[in-house]
Amino acid sequence: MAASSIDVAIVGAGSYGISLAAYLRKLRVEHRIFGAPMHFWRTMSPGMYLKSFAFATSIPAPQPHYGFNEYLRAHGIMVEEPVEIATFGEYGLWAQSQIAPHVEAVEVTHIAHKNGAYAVTLETGEQVWARRVVIATGLAHYERIPEELAGLEPELVSHSVQHGDFSKFRGMRVGVLGAGQSALQAAALLHENGAHPTLIIRGTDVWWSEEMPEHRSLRQRVKYPMSVLGPGQLNWVLQHAPMLPYRLPPMRRVRLVRRHGGPLGAWWLRPRVEGIVPVEKRCTVLGAQPRRDGLAIQVNQAEVGRREITVDHLIAGTGFSVDVDRLAFLDHALAAEVYRIERAPILSPYFESSARGLYFVGPSSTMSFGPLFRFVAGADFAVPRLARHLAGAKPGKSEKWAVEAQEDASALVQSEARVPSI
Repeated sequence: MAASSIDVAIVGAGSYGISLAAYLRKLRVEHRIFGAPMHFWRTMSPGMYLKSFAFATSIPAPQPHYGFNEYLRAHGIMVEEPVEIATFGEYGLWAQSQIAPHVEAVEVTHIAHKNGAYAVTLETGEQVWARRVVIATGLAHYERIPEELAGLEPELVSHSVQHGDFSKFRGMRVGVLGAGQSALQAAALLHENGAHPTLIIRGTDVWWSEEMPEHRSLRQRVKYPMSVLGPGQLNWVLQHAPMLPYRLPPMRRVRLVRRHGGPLGAWWLRPRVEGIVPVEKRCTVLGAQPRRDGLAIQVNQAEVGRREITVDHLIAGTGFSVDVDRLAFLDHALAAEVYRIERAPILSPYFESSARGLYFVGPSSTMSFGPLFRFVAGADFAVPRLARHLAGAKPGKSEKWAVEAQEDASALVQSEARVPSI
């Protein structure tokens, strides 16, 4: 099969990928986009809800009237928080069919950097040569399971995002590790599907957000302005000054990304968990061992000491950790070209990595651009910026800023060694 040649290959057909394809189509930039549309969202368990607001979860389009709220109203769905993730997935498929109908629902299996271009191999066996590649795979590949649980069989330990159906745990004792939204939703759904969950958390308690009143005073609106990330002055700044974190020194930016939006359950989830699901607090997981009667989780619990919690299965609701090496489709030599900070790619102001022509958007860009880009809302800034760059960066035109970006990346790599564990 003869290899075709294109300007831009987009890997991933989630919110960022679909949006970028729509913008590039509008700008007449030659491209192809690969991946099952909205796959990450469409495989979520029924009964899961968005933590973010509906108004903050639209897929940006170069033309109006493709927002999430507009979709809900047009389809007779009441705009009421929280919104089911399944509904967002359906919206994403509808938006894709309207603004990026050329998505190819085929997976990329390998990308290599050869002679200044990228050889992109598809699962069909086709090979595509691209001058530039954009990685827009979202959170896929980045599931974080603690090292203390590494090596255990998936029948015993799994990540919360791997489950689209919790009914298979009916009657089973299931430990849920973590105190964030994904862990808490998993615990609620386990209980509601007849399982016997137990939350295992490091903190002293589970923390919950507060429901925003329908009408707020001027003082409340000033003190806690609304944003796409929720209420709060820092959230408002992150939305309205999206390049600010990029300009912070690396250590300060890492602290911001790590600390912002820590473990917190949505207010509407609280009645489904609190007082219903038992919680083992102040536990540090030391390891786990398969036993005849299940999985024995060794923990060190404050004021109790070392003890075991026995379950039939353990679900890690421990979030995600961006790591270029987890992108199995990247050739090892190509991955080695990408400078890192906290294992995430260091990016230029236009989302380009130190491997010339290789770009990262969405959650992969958070260590360079800040916490806004963990969320769909970050695409409002990232996608038009990157699309304009790709439309204007002809061979040789971007040479100067690309060299400067690589020099900056080298400096950041050196500073990374001084970034403390927080």
